Amino acid sequence: MSELQTLRVGLLGAGWFGREAHLRNLVRMPGVEVTVASSRSPESLAAVREIAGDSVQTFADWRQALEAPELDAVIVALTNDQHHEACLRAFERGLHVLCEKPLGLTLAECDDMIAAAEKAGKILQVGHEMRYQRLYQEMKEMMDTGAVGVPRIMWCREYRGPMRVGWRSSEAKTGGLLLEKNCHHLDLFNWLLNAKPTRVMAMGGRDVLTDREVLDNAQVVVEYDGGQRATLEVCLFAPKGGDCEIGVVGEKGRIDTKNQALSLMYQPFDEGARVDRIVPESDEEAKFVDGSGRVDRGIRGELDAFAHSCRTGEKPLNDGASARLSVAICLAAQESIRQGQAVTL
Repeated sequence: MSELQTLRVGLLGAGWFGREAHLRNLVRMPGVEVTVASSRSPESLAAVREIAGDSVQTFADWRQALEAPELDAVIVALTNDQHHEACLRAFERGLHVLCEKPLGLTLAECDDMIAAAEKAGKILQVGHEMRYQRLYQEMKEMMDTGAVGVPRIMWCREYRGPMRVGWRSSEAKTGGLLLEKNCHHLDLFNWLLNAKPTRVMAMGGRDVLTDREVLDNAQVVVEYDGGQRATLEVCLFAPKGGDCEIGVVGEKGRIDTKNQALSLMYQPFDEGARVDRIVPESDEEAKFVDGSGRVDRGIRGELDAFAHSCRTGEKPLNDGASARLSVAICLAAQESIRQGQAVTL
C-alpha cells in the first residue's frame, strides 16, 4: 500500500473509549477514512455518525462490520474478553489490526493472535499508547543515552479515582484490575528497562470499592534479569484525577515524571545542576479524558504509527510480542496475590 493511498479503517467497539479516544483522532488524520463501526448501543452508533458523518456504515454486531467490503484495517476496541475472537476473524479476512490492550486474557490467546497475524502477513499492533507519549519517549532517550547510568530501580505510583462502572467492574470481561488497567505501566517498565522480567511478587485487595469484582488497590514488584526492580502502586479510591508518577534511578542520577503535569525532572549525581522541564504533546491530538477526569495522551501517535505500519509493513513499536510480555507479568502478579508468594516467569 502506498503512503498516499487512503487507509480504510473499521472501528469494532464504538463505546465510550472507542469513540472518544480512537474515532475522534481517526477523523482528524489525513489519508484515513473510517468506513464502518459497530456497537450494541444505538446511542453509541448515533454518536459515531455525529463524529464521523453519515457515510460510516454502522452495525450492532462487530462480526457483521467485519464483512464490509471496503476495509483495510480495524481497531478492536471491544471488551477484553472479545479481543481474541475479533482479532482472529480480522486476520482471516486479511486485515491489519490495532487491538486495544490487553492483547488477551491468557498467554494462549496472545500466542494465537500473534500466530494469526504472522500467517496472514498483516500488522498486529496493541494499544499501549503510553509508549507514544512524548514524555516517556524523552525519558526513554535519556535512559538509552546513559543519563542515569545503569538503571537499578523504577517505580510507578498511580493513586486515582475509580474507573467507569460497567464492564470494567467485571473480572470475567476485564481479566482483572492489573490486566485491564496497569498493563500500560508494566509495559512501560519493560520498554524503558529493555530487560527480561523474571519474577513477580504482588499484594492487593478489594477494600473500598466492594460493589465491584476487581481489585481496587495493589502493589507489584517485578524483578528483571539484570537485577533491576520495578515497583507499581495503584489505588482506585484516591481523590479524582491524581497524577501518575513514574521514575527511575541509577548510579549516575534519577528521572522523575508526572503524566498529567507533563513534567520531567532530571537530577544527576555529579556536579551537574537539576533540570526541570515540560514535555508537551502535539496539538494535533484529540484529548481523551478518562473516567477519573485525567487526560490520556499518545493515542494519536499510536494511530499515526499504525497507519504507517499498515502502509509500509514496518514492525510496530508496540507489537504482539511486547504486549504478550506485559500480559505475562499481569497474570503472574494476579497469581501472586492469590497465592501470597512470588511467581517466577
